Amino acid sequence: MRELLRDDRRYLFHGFVSPARARREGSVVLVRGKGPYVWDARGRRYLDGVSSLWNVAIGHGNARIARAVARQIRKLSYATTLLGFSSEPAVELARELVRLAPRGLSRVVFTSGGSEANETAVRLVRMHWRLRGRNSKTGIVTLERAYHGSTTGAATLTGLRDFHRGFGPMLPGVFRIPNAYCYRCPLGKTYPRCGVACADELDRAVRRMGADRVGAFFAEPVQGVGGVIVPPPEYFPKIREICDRHELLFVADEVITAFGRLGYPFGIQRWGVTPDLLVFAKGVTSGYLPLGGVLLHERVARVFEEAGPDFTLHHGFTYSGHPVVCAGALANLEVLRRKRLFRKARSTEKTLRALLRPLGELPLVGDIRVVGAMAAIELVRDRSRKTPFPEETRVAWRVRERALAHGVIVRGSRDNVILCPPLDLSARLLRTLVSAVDRSIREVGREFGYRL
Repeated sequence: MRELLRDDRRYLFHGFVSPARARREGSVVLVRGKGPYVWDARGRRYLDGVSSLWNVAIGHGNARIARAVARQIRKLSYATTLLGFSSEPAVELARELVRLAPRGLSRVVFTSGGSEANETAVRLVRMHWRLRGRNSKTGIVTLERAYHGSTTGAATLTGLRDFHRGFGPMLPGVFRIPNAYCYRCPLGKTYPRCGVACADELDRAVRRMGADRVGAFFAEPVQGVGGVIVPPPEYFPKIREICDRHELLFVADEVITAFGRLGYPFGIQRWGVTPDLLVFAKGVTSGYLPLGGVLLHERVARVFEEAGPDFTLHHGFTYSGHPVVCAGALANLEVLRRKRLFRKARSTEKTLRALLRPLGELPLVGDIRVVGAMAAIELVRDRSRKTPFPEETRVAWRVRERALAHGVIVRGSRDNVILCPPLDLSARLLRTLVSAVDRSIREVGREFGYRL
């Protein structure tokens, strides 16, 4: 065990943490998982309160997926979906995804993960408009605090400063507008009297730049890494109307919100809106294997197909539609269906909301946001003024460290303590999760001088 922990510090270069801290302090080296629990190299057990990285929706160690993957490895270990080839699992998975998706989304492009899928969406958007003779429609509009990935193009779409600083120059032609962040409205308005003015910002931006220069609008149904920011119910219907008016493609980034996380196969279905492209990853395999992709609306796919036999789509990845990965995804979707987990998040939302409500009385809790099987607790220095903690205090990270000591894994993202439990987590274990978070916030609060 000591050798493993030493070699983790010596050889692995970790992301999303300070390399200096990782080198000095090491990391939590996980060695085993079963259901909602994982164990580290020291033998400590943790309740996985964030589905690992928003993705292990069905818990760890599912035998059905293991058997499906093993069968496919023995049958056909690799095949591409490029250069005129395909495979049985890739075809079957594409068919199943179209069946689950909003009506009209009818084609699937596979990738290895979410960042690749968002890069793919950008390239498809731009080629789509060029094939239609609208060469100048290359601009992309995204939201403040959005997260779309960490490759260069996807990180440019991302509206979080840390993903830009020091990595520039970023992809040109990307513009940002205020998000639907009601707790800290960037427009200084109050819902519902605002009339969902944040959606009108898209209209204003397109008019300012010129609709002939803008090709698409990208948005997460719920902004995950940005703090589980949930838009008002009128937001996406209004966005869809604005996109139609200005001839923009609406791209829904469902890397976090798809496959039951919001109580539907795809999160955007909660708002009754159909995007032109839909990006997915993570929950499609419950994280057991790396897979992502883009669903295209029939009218978008038709533009590529009607370009004629002399047009070739020069885009794809070595592992696009990997048969073993697709077999794992098919087994995962079957588990979600058999356990009725596509809808389970609707009841989890009610339970989480009730369990988290008392935390709103704590003086350092400014806002609690719950949607489906995900939640954020926003911590503030002064609740009456909504004053945030200074960034250097790493307040949410400190809560995360306390929670680990209490046997629970949560995520600390700036001022937000984020929960994203497995979809089948019982009410009893949800209480265990929230109780540990409550205790951890109180302990950190006392460190900052609050009387709790």
